[in-house]
Amino acid sequence: MKKSLYLAFLLSMFSQINMKGEEFSFPTDINIEKITESSPISMPEVWSFDDCVNWAIANNIDIRSSMLAVLEADENIGMAKDAFLPFVGFSTNHSFTNYPSPQPGQINNAYNSSYNINASWTIWEGNARKYRLESSKLAKLQQQLYGDDVVKNLQLGILQAYLNILYAAEAVDIAKKSLEVSSAQASRTKRLMETGRTSRVDYAQIESQKAQDEYNLVQAKSSYNTAIVSLKNLLNLGLDYNLQIKDVNFSDSQINQPLPSKTQVFEIAMNWLPQFKSNELNKSIFDYNIKIAKSSYFPSISLNGGLGSGYNSSGNNSWGSQMKNFFNENIGLSLSVPIYDGNATRRAVNIAKLQALEYDLTKTQLQNELSQTIENLFIESDNARARYESGLSQLEATSLSAELVDRQFELGLVNPLELLTAHNNLLNARLELLQSKYMAILSNKTIGYYATSQVTIP
Repeated sequence: MKKSLYLAFLLSMFSQINMKGEEFSFPTDINIEKITESSPISMPEVWSFDDCVNWAIANNIDIRSSMLAVLEADENIGMAKDAFLPFVGFSTNHSFTNYPSPQPGQINNAYNSSYNINASWTIWEGNARKYRLESSKLAKLQQQLYGDDVVKNLQLGILQAYLNILYAAEAVDIAKKSLEVSSAQASRTKRLMETGRTSRVDYAQIESQKAQDEYNLVQAKSSYNTAIVSLKNLLNLGLDYNLQIKDVNFSDSQINQPLPSKTQVFEIAMNWLPQFKSNELNKSIFDYNIKIAKSSYFPSISLNGGLGSGYNSSGNNSWGSQMKNFFNENIGLSLSVPIYDGNATRRAVNIAKLQALEYDLTKTQLQNELSQTIENLFIESDNARARYESGLSQLEATSLSAELVDRQFELGLVNPLELLTAHNNLLNARLELLQSKYMAILSNKTIGYYATSQVTIP
């Protein structure tokens, strides 16, 4: 039905808004087994909103991909720590030398070999390793925030699908009641036609309305099934799974609940939204990038040492004797002072400073988007509340009018056109009230989400 499609469109307007339930958050105890293992959560017979979110968090592919990104960030931290460790390596060289005109006592072909164990350790290089380690730790926090954002976006999709199912279910009930009324009217009109109190044309008009209501019911059921499929896709449930959700009754107090001020909602949301937290981490990461680039201005100090020996076949001693005689140990301290690097360091510092300007630009952009979103939410909430209140009065008036017209039709005081008009007015009033009801609920819960970081479905 058109009303169902309209609600789906309005719900999709909030696709950039994150929703949060009862402290649903991105997992922190992450390991490979947790990512690859099957879900330990059992399927409920009747799904509540919390059941849907818990199941989705445990099975969603995007969330598991985010968990992999966190593990990769852990490895990057390990690499940054390992940079403080020394390097130890073994090397060996082997060569043959041919002397076409050897000196007296010299052989034509000589075999040479060397064996070395070398170690090096960087003592200081402008603290670049320290800054990289701190930056990698912040990058891990950003990945966790991104994962939390994925969870909240998933909750939004579930909330939209859940509310759409509830809306579609009530629309089906309205369509059934409308069909029951038109069927009863068609039966009465048929009896009146058989007794000669009305014409066949009048009966045909009433039957046409009945057929329209039957079609409306089919459309309403189709919209309901489509909403069920949408939620099943979000939950990664099989095609043959019979999903049943818990019915929810929303009271008038939830529709007309008092709301905080726009300024309060805006300030609270800025303090906890993952996008703002991630941007604050970016500020520190940019500062570390500048320090890392500047570290190339400083000298570096390293400690080197090694063990070595060698063999030459032209020598008089055996391989073992030469290896023992040529065995040596060495240790040294190296100092490298940069003098001129073709402006490479200066360019790197300038680029890092330019990248740091993204923090202010991103913060301003996030604030503008949040401000616009909250403003639109309050406008939508006010409009939905007003439409709901007027819808209650309109429904009461159209219900009374439809009842009076129905009685007048039985007495032959009104024609079928007036009866059908009253019938359609009542149907439209019910659907308008239903639409404004769910839009008010969605707006209010979204505003509450920004103000508290949580949303609950009773």
